[in-house]
Amino acid sequence: MILIDIAHTLAGLYSLILILVGTPLNLLCFYIYKRLAPNRSNSTIIVFSYLALIELLIPFTWNINYVVRELIWKYQKTSSYKNLEQHSLFICKLISYSAYFSLQCAAWLKTLATFTRCVSLQSQWSLKKWLSKSIIIHRVTWILIFLIGLINLPIWIINGKRVLYYDEYNQTKQRVECYQSSFFQFWEIAHLLLYNFIPFTLMILSNISISRQVRASHRRTRKSKINSQFNRGSGRSKSSGGGGGRLTKTLILITIFFIMFTSPAAIFYIFFGKRVKLHRNLITMSLSNLATTSHVTSFIIYWLTSSDFRDAAMSVLCCRQLGAPRRSSEEKKQEKPIIDKPILLSTTQPTDDNNRKLLSLQSSSINS
Repeated sequence: MILIDIAHTLAGLYSLILILVGTPLNLLCFYIYKRLAPNRSNSTIIVFSYLALIELLIPFTWNINYVVRELIWKYQKTSSYKNLEQHSLFICKLISYSAYFSLQCAAWLKTLATFTRCVSLQSQWSLKKWLSKSIIIHRVTWILIFLIGLINLPIWIINGKRVLYYDEYNQTKQRVECYQSSFFQFWEIAHLLLYNFIPFTLMILSNISISRQVRASHRRTRKSKINSQFNRGSGRSKSSGGGGGRLTKTLILITIFFIMFTSPAAIFYIFFGKRVKLHRNLITMSLSNLATTSHVTSFIIYWLTSSDFRDAAMSVLCCRQLGAPRRSSEEKKQEKPIIDKPILLSTTQPTDDNNRKLLSLQSSSINS
């Protein structure tokens, strides 16, 4: 029993660490992708900014309950609550709705980010021009968030009820029962589909398509290097595709981390959820902490895969001004004729005047 109590306390401490670490890191991710990222109009980057806000909410649902239960109420003999959701009917509905909504929303935003990257590499898809517009991807993201909020609305309506009971002194008291409705027997299955299996499948398929497109691009680059006539073109494509390669690595790592950290909870609830009764609270708390970890490590993935993100993060952490953002090749092409034209006019006009003066001097000397 002593080891079990220690395990409960460690799980509560880990939940507290997730809150203390995840909150500033996700806020920093949101600020960088909203204000400092050089390619803020990119569809995937726009989705990342929304994802940072959603992942900011996740530790303040079930994890905040674990902190209060294991680190505060556990050592208070006067407290009769076992979970934070039992404090009031409103808190029961708020925490349960926010937990299911934020987890599913984060999973689908990661899926949307992977899908937009997959579409951007498909030159023959007409959907590419549509999703490449920033205003469209903003609307799609808001529609996705609204639909997930609407799907989880029954939790806010059905979950939680007040129950009368008799205490040890035979006095009638009232308590809140959360997650006790038969509705949750159905909703656990729906949550596994919406949070795990459907996003898993879509992210894996999108990453397979991205990997194929990247390999095909590498083959075309190698072939173009063989032919000396296309060396100049291949160099241009390589320099303009560095940011896209980093973005692809980011999405692949996000998918791997998401599957790795959330799969154990899905497997437990499918195969062992109704069978395991001993130390069930400890197991579910540990699996929930593990799943939340995937939504806190996004900062680490961005840091490892993107030099632009590292530069922006260091500028914020060190309180220094960020350098001028890098311009894309399209922006440089648009600016080039505008810059060259006045330069040509300013250099050619004085030359023509000098030539005319020189000719007039020569003619006057000949006449004399």
